[in-house]
Amino acid sequence: MAIAPITGTIKRRVITDISVGIFVFLFDGSIQVLDVVSLLIKSKLLPYTKNHTISFILTNHLMKTNELIVENLGLKGDLELFEWNTSIPLIIEDDLISLNLKYGGLKELFLNDSIEPIQLLADSLLNLIIKSDYKIRITNTFLKGSFSIKFWKIFNNLYDRHLNSLDPIHKKLINDQDETLFLDQYSFFNRNIDFVCFDRGVDLISCLLTQLTYTGLTDDIIGTDMGIVNFPILNPETNELEEFKLSLGDSNDFIYPLIKNLNFSMVGSILNSKAKEIQKEFDKRNSLNDIDSMKKFVGELNLLKDNQRWVQKHTTLAEFILQSVKKGEDDDSSIMNEIDIPSYNYFNQFIELQQDILSDNLDNKKNCNLILEFMYKFEPKIQDIIKLLILTTIVKKGIREFEYDYMKSEILNLYGLKYLKLFIRLKELKLVYNKETTSFLSGPSIIEEQSFDSIQLINDFRSISNYLNLMPIVDQQDLNNPKDADFGLPGFVPIITRLIEAIYDRDFLSATTSLTTTTTTSSSSHTNHRPKTRLRKYGWDNLDLSNLNGEVKQDFLITENKKKLFDSIIPPKLSNLTNRKDVIIVSVIGGLTYSEISTIRFILQKNEVTKDKQLIILTTGVIKSDDVINCLI
Repeated sequence: MAIAPITGTIKRRVITDISVGIFVFLFDGSIQVLDVVSLLIKSKLLPYTKNHTISFILTNHLMKTNELIVENLGLKGDLELFEWNTSIPLIIEDDLISLNLKYGGLKELFLNDSIEPIQLLADSLLNLIIKSDYKIRITNTFLKGSFSIKFWKIFNNLYDRHLNSLDPIHKKLINDQDETLFLDQYSFFNRNIDFVCFDRGVDLISCLLTQLTYTGLTDDIIGTDMGIVNFPILNPETNELEEFKLSLGDSNDFIYPLIKNLNFSMVGSILNSKAKEIQKEFDKRNSLNDIDSMKKFVGELNLLKDNQRWVQKHTTLAEFILQSVKKGEDDDSSIMNEIDIPSYNYFNQFIELQQDILSDNLDNKKNCNLILEFMYKFEPKIQDIIKLLILTTIVKKGIREFEYDYMKSEILNLYGLKYLKLFIRLKELKLVYNKETTSFLSGPSIIEEQSFDSIQLINDFRSISNYLNLMPIVDQQDLNNPKDADFGLPGFVPIITRLIEAIYDRDFLSATTSLTTTTTTSSSSHTNHRPKTRLRKYGWDNLDLSNLNGEVKQDFLITENKKKLFDSIIPPKLSNLTNRKDVIIVSVIGGLTYSEISTIRFILQKNEVTKDKQLIILTTGVIKSDDVINCLI
């Protein structure tokens, strides 16, 4: 048997030895690779013998397309096709399920025009429903973007086929679930399930910004793989490098849930406090004076040691991150000392530049000069410069032709002509492009004629930013108890987060100057008894999404014979709802960052209506800003 991997480059050695009886080809590539290999087999192998067994194992999850290619080449019956499922959904955290696709599937979506990530996500949602014994019964859908609409169509086809394949017993189980769900309004509101799905293009800005939460900054600086952090550290005793490994979200890790969603600057105080508490418990052994107390201490000793180990692990990780963002400075302070990061280093200047661009306070020339000055001063990786160019393009609806040509020339001079192809791709995808100045002698500017597709859907950033209050002005910022969801990114609330929030709450629309009053009211509602608030759901009705391109669809999924229940329904009071099992499922086609996930958790937790809802995030991958650029290189 001859087995050879096919990864985009076809090597002659794969089919030179025709003396063997069995050929197995493993494909980890695109449809184009399958097409090329099939032609080679047809021309180089099959003419010489009919006695070989030829098999293709494919990982692209597009079996119908694969079968069609083989059939069109006249090879049907001459070889066998097998599918290898390499994208099994992984539970990264209690509320986070990821397909763990490379770059979140962005390369397939952006460059290969492939529906593979969409198909896989639809399969995963169906499997989630099946494994819940059909208790997950989606009642409301909110879809934004063409990929999301396509996803829902694929999912419905899969679900219908699955229903038709069921035996009468399982069909009755599903019907019984529906009868229970729509028994009365209390049953419905206790068990309704909202499904919210976005194209990544709805908000390319958030996934390009520097993440500021503990987990997000960990992913940005070190990287995570399926929630696992792995990097070398120096052992001071042996003076040798050792592997440091930490599984984020480990069920035994008591400290991670306390810090994962926090702005990184707040993590040191929590670790310091917990370390002191544990040490205080250890010190109690010095004052034990009876057998019962000693037995109790011994019984708790293993748990204390485990908790101390988790605090030490997260302290090591936090200090590594702190030293990484302070690179090039003489200060060797510990995370435990809660030292602020100086404002003059690379990390802070990069964040400040992102904020300046988003604020749109810079004219075109100043914007260009600041990016180039930053590049000349630090010579950062090219990914960071491209992020700034994309942000500028989105905010200013393109870059003036002179500045575009000048920046492009300077960047290629510094980083090399090998990145010329990257600029071509950025322009083709309308992520970075030049705009012409409109004058009485010229026609409309390029940007006015620019057609936006599913890659980048923000049409007018300034308008959508003002309308959704994406850069809130907050009095007396307290990152330990944030007032709004701008703590995870540089003063910016993700568009996706705001659109989820808008389904259940519209207070942010009027909070254009200060959130002090709103927050005071919210805080009191948490400390006192639950107010008698009705469970109200706004949906996206009367929400102006005209500055976001792409299809939008929302539906209330009930059968005709149950619609009368909701003709004149008054939502029940939250206090009357007990044993709540309602769920919100959030999906993003193209991946989510950890910081975006933290902000979604935050806005749902602070709202009385949604704080008791179970959150499930189902996405094609957990991504970081470098992934958006790397998938194009």
